[in-house]
Amino acid sequence: MSRKITGLVLAVLCCWLAGGIRAQEPQRLRVLVDTDVGSYLDDTVALALLVASPEVELRCVTTCGGDAETRAWIACRFLTMANRREVPAAWSRAANAGEKVGPLFQYRYHPAVLFNRTAKPVATDAVELLYSRLVQRPHANTLLALGPLTNFAKLLETHPDCKPWLARIVVMGGAIRVGYNGRPPVAAEWNIKADVAAAKAVFAAGVPLVVVPLDATAQVKLSVPQRDRLFAAQTLLTQQIETMFQLLDDETPALFDAVAVAAAVLPDRFFEFDEQRLAVEASGVTAVIPGAANARVARALKSEEFVAWAVDRIAAHGERTQPRALQNHTTLVPQGNLPRQVHTFEDYETDIEKRWWLSGRLETNGVPPPGRRAFRSVLTLDFDDRQGDLKSMYPAVVFNPVPGPPMGENTRLSFRYRLHGTDTLRVQLYSLSKGYHRYLSVSGLPQDRWEHGTVDMTQMRRPDGTGGALAVDERIDDIQFYVSPTAQVSVDDVVLYDAAPAGEARPFPKRFVFTGWFDTGKQGVEWPGDFDIVPHQPPGKWKAAKSRLHPETGAPWLRISFRGLRPIGDTTALRLRYHLSNGSSLKLVLANSRSGATLTKQLNDLPSGRWEELNLTFSARDQADAATAPSALDELRIFVPAGAELLVDDVLVYEP
Repeated sequence: MSRKITGLVLAVLCCWLAGGIRAQEPQRLRVLVDTDVGSYLDDTVALALLVASPEVELRCVTTCGGDAETRAWIACRFLTMANRREVPAAWSRAANAGEKVGPLFQYRYHPAVLFNRTAKPVATDAVELLYSRLVQRPHANTLLALGPLTNFAKLLETHPDCKPWLARIVVMGGAIRVGYNGRPPVAAEWNIKADVAAAKAVFAAGVPLVVVPLDATAQVKLSVPQRDRLFAAQTLLTQQIETMFQLLDDETPALFDAVAVAAAVLPDRFFEFDEQRLAVEASGVTAVIPGAANARVARALKSEEFVAWAVDRIAAHGERTQPRALQNHTTLVPQGNLPRQVHTFEDYETDIEKRWWLSGRLETNGVPPPGRRAFRSVLTLDFDDRQGDLKSMYPAVVFNPVPGPPMGENTRLSFRYRLHGTDTLRVQLYSLSKGYHRYLSVSGLPQDRWEHGTVDMTQMRRPDGTGGALAVDERIDDIQFYVSPTAQVSVDDVVLYDAAPAGEARPFPKRFVFTGWFDTGKQGVEWPGDFDIVPHQPPGKWKAAKSRLHPETGAPWLRISFRGLRPIGDTTALRLRYHLSNGSSLKLVLANSRSGATLTKQLNDLPSGRWEELNLTFSARDQADAATAPSALDELRIFVPAGAELLVDDVLVYEP
């Protein structure tokens, strides 16, 4: 036999043997999951179990409930981070019952999602995605319902031909003997109650059911030791769960939906089942009725064994992340005196700028005076998608100062912080002008107590050391604080500013109330009030606020809104630059538009025709009736003489 023929025979034999081995492999469970992921942790743990289970062929993920589209984006980010972006996801376009997405909205509102670093939901409706996936593999499919049954009911209604393609529908829902409190149920379980009509239709559809009611799930929680063991794995998969855990802040979250995954994947390992006939009553109560069984109903669960199995399975999936070593080391610098300009600040004392809080959650325990609230880090993917570390996640506090102010010559960042588990902090900034991130790192910092720090932001560089210094008029975005994956940082009193000029003797303010600079952003949106935004005349740069005619008096004025009520102390300082034409007097009013309380100053004999700086101090003691002085402000009103015109810039309201 020639060498060529021998090789051919061997190749055929190898293929036959390989085919035989494959033929003996068990067929994986084809699962199409519908979920209201985005409200509680159990949906996330359930998705993680599906991803980590070798028995499962995850065919698609569809979302239901209130904010179904947001939930689909959350699922897409999760699948991408779990290295399963090939799994398609879609949301229900129908009117969805159920609660809105709460704190987990932050998981969706992330640069990874917003700037196309993750998979996207498919363009079709959830029901049509389900049907198309069933058509591709029309045999022995499992529908897994982890939320209201809206999508599955519509699938069976609009495509009844798919019923023979379904081996079972596994439903996490209902309550037979046990309710949420461990006592006999007196009301409908949530997933059933959220869309009773859909639940009635699915239970009556004639497709075999596996029902996992509260009887088997109500008391199943992720204990603190098991949670710590799961998070200690430090894989990208476990970090997704940890991120959502940190956002939800439930110490021992329930695992309802994860139990349903086990009922689909390994039903005989953890459960005791009854064969029963179930129907959903008009009230949403799941009732056992006479007749041939239509469901296997889980009546008991080996809960400790199940939780240990789930934790082990998820923790073993994927490799442990290896955080990148930091570069661009620097040291803290003095805070200095009253800044030349304050670009932005955040003290977390109000919800006015809540839309700017991109990573972290509010913290109220142990925040030292004068603050009452701070922001605690949660795990996030590095916002730097060009040179950042995208193979691990880092606890971070991120604040986005819309609409991206331009910088000065000596940019500083001042903040209060508390570190735990590390002595190193990475401070990062995004440049809208350059389109990349720079950072600096500070080590040797104290831990487990609140401290104050200031860094020189001109020392920032890109991760590879390039990028150059932060330049004058360079617009920035996203102020970011990162620590190592197993550490925590809390941040408060963030102030981005241009350092005090030489000779400035006034101390750094105790607290900031409002800053308005008008250079970027739109009047009425970022800068509400009554004024126009106009360009500076050369040699000036950027923009200023210009007076309008008062709608009632016809005299010129400006009303600059603070975008909400901001608390003040006993003394309030106002600094601004102004250019007054054809006039010599101004009336300045700090006001609470809701209560009508005001603080007022009348200024006369002012210079005209040139830019000047104005510094004023307001106190309740100076008012005719100190008892009526405001404790919070939301407006600055400036009244201008008839025939005059006023330009205003660099408004700073602060507590000295």
